[in-house]
Amino acid sequence: MADEPQRREALRVLITHAERVLAPHGALPTGSQILPLILHEDARTMAVASALQAKGFDVRGIRPPTVPQGTSRLRISLTLNATTDDVDALGLALAEALR
Repeated sequence: MADEPQRREALRVLITHAERVLAPHGALPTGSQILPLILHEDARTMAVASALQAKGFDVRGIRPPTVPQGTSRLRISLTLNATTDDVDALGLALAEALR
């Protein structure tokens, strides 16, 4: 990464975009490539994760004992393999899955 600062900057831009797109759905901005979306209920978390996975997004549901009871969440991890269009599509799929 020290030799490729443009990759660091590209990821920062993607993170900023994702925070803007996903925050209205409850994703918490962290400034890192991992954005949690706390859904509280284990069953709902896993159902939403499954719906997103069915649409081709590798979003994982995290539940106890990995996180405290009542804080089940989606773990959205960004990489440079994703584009802003991918993030926009995730936002639309997330809105649909959360209904």
